[in-house]
Formats: sequence, structure tokens, C-alpha cells
Amino acid sequence: MKRNISLDILKLAMALMVLGLHAGFLSDYSKSAEFLFVNGVFRIAVPIFFIINGYYFYSSLVNNTQVTWLKKITILYLVWMAFYAPIWFVIPYLKSEPIANILITSIIGYHHLWYISGLVGAALLLMLLKNIHTLPMFGLIVLTFLIGVIIQYSGNYHIFKNSNIDEILNTTWIHRNFIFLSFPFFCTGFLINKHSLDNLYSNTHIIIGIIFGIILLIIESFINLNASGSDDAFDNYLSLMFICPLIFIYFQKKYTEGKTKSIALYSSAIYFIHSFVLSSLRYITDFKGTAMTIVAIVISVFISFYIIKLNRIIKIIL
Repeated sequence: MKRNISLDILKLAMALMVLGLHAGFLSDYSKSAEFLFVNGVFRIAVPIFFIINGYYFYSSLVNNTQVTWLKKITILYLVWMAFYAPIWFVIPYLKSEPIANILITSIIGYHHLWYISGLVGAALLLMLLKNIHTLPMFGLIVLTFLIGVIIQYSGNYHIFKNSNIDEILNTTWIHRNFIFLSFPFFCTGFLINKHSLDNLYSNTHIIIGIIFGIILLIIESFINLNASGSDDAFDNYLSLMFICPLIFIYFQKKYTEGKTKSIALYSSAIYFIHSFVLSSLRYITDFKGTAMTIVAIVISVFISFYIIKLNRIIKIIL
């Protein structure tokens, strides 16, 4: 089966960004530099993952294989939630954590696994809306995305003085969920494929747009660093809807044909295992920031080699 190796390389880079984000890259050198990467540049990773999946989900709908796709993603979610169960289920259960919190985690996903539950939710929503015209679909993308951005900013800037409202707005899954983050980018990828939007612009225009988008993202993150009065995490950046589709389109157009899935498998394995690696390193070492990132990358790549081998036998883990 032919593959676009350029997109596989992009996915690997995005997986490493997610790892660096969770490791606190550059936190040991500069708080500002850490924020601009961890709560800035690295935030392009997950939206681009959604765009890539939405782009290829279009083919699943056309070929009527969407149920098979959903089953595969759901099994993937269940497998990795089971792997991390000692952290999100067993330990909280033994500590008498409220059952509601455990139920929410089981639905939303543990730590980085929210991405998979978001993927399932976005796909189900798109299946319900697949027959509506492009203009209303585009309107839904804009509406859901902007609601997520507004909730994120209202929470991080503590716009509402009512403590209960502020607490709700600062609950991560309220804005980082399948409706307000997953769906807008997943549906964007879907529409790019449906209408061949990746062929509308030249590489020169796309590169100029990416440069402009990176500048916008850095400016937005810099403003948040200095104006919000805190170093709270940001997932729903306004500039992400501009830059992420352009980065995807650039790599999609930069088509490099290949047959190997190795790079894609490494990106998936690193994404799924890196949280376990980071948790283990924090327990047994004093590594911080940059050192933590580098060591975690090396160990994650090493473990991924064996995960990929295991996946050849148990074909449900990647």
C-alpha cells in the first residue's frame, strides 16, 4: 500500500512535540521559553493529528468503511486505557476518589488519551452531519472552535468573578473536548479532502502563510504569558485554526511516496507510551525540562521498537 511518507514524518514530529510539551521542554532554562514552546509552538501537534485523521476519514465515508474505522479506534482507546488503568483507576479507587471523577476519566480519557476519545466523538458527530452542505458545515467549524477559544480564555483570564463559574471554565475537558477542539479540526481535514482544498494554493503561498501563522501563534502565546497573570496551559488558541491546516496542506502536497509504515508506527507508539515513560522517569530520577525531554525521547523510541514488534502479533495496540 502506497503511503505519503511526508505526512508520516510530520506525525512523528508532532508526537515528539507532545512528548516535549508534557516533559516541560526548556523549563529548566527559561520560564518564558518554556511557555512559548509548551503553551505555544507545540500546541500545533494535536490539531494537526485531528486534521490528518479527518482528511483520511473522508475516504472511509466514501468507501463505507467508517464503522470499521470506528471499531479500530475504539479498541485502541480501550487497550491503552487498560494499560494506564493502574494510574487512572486503581490508585484513585484505592484512595476513595469520587466515582464521578473516575467515570469522567473513563469517558474523556486518561491524560493524553483524551485525543483518542475526542477522535471517536468527532467522527461520530461528522457521521451525523455528513450530508449537510459545505457552507453550514464550515459555519459549525467556526462556531464550535470559537466557543472553545472563548471558554479557554474566559477561564484562564478569570473573566467571571463567580467562583463556581470560574472553576467550571477552568475544567480542562469543558473546552478541550470532541465538540470544541476535536470536531473543528477533524472536520477541517474532512473538507480539505472532500473539496481538494490542498490543490488551491502554491507552495510559495502556503509557506508564506505558515510563517505568518507561526508569528501569530508566538504573538498570541507571548500575550498570554504576560497578560494572563499565570502560566496556565492553553489548548484552544485562536491562531491554531489558521496555521495547522496550512502545515498539513504543505506536507500533503510535499508528497513522498513510500510503502513502509515504520515512521507512522513509531509516531503512534511514542505518543501512546511517552506518558508512562515520563511518569516513570519522574518517580526514579530528578530530570527536569530539557534533560527530561531528551531522555524520554530516547527511552520512548527504544520501547516503541518492541511495541511495534508486539503489534505484529497483537494487531490492536497501534
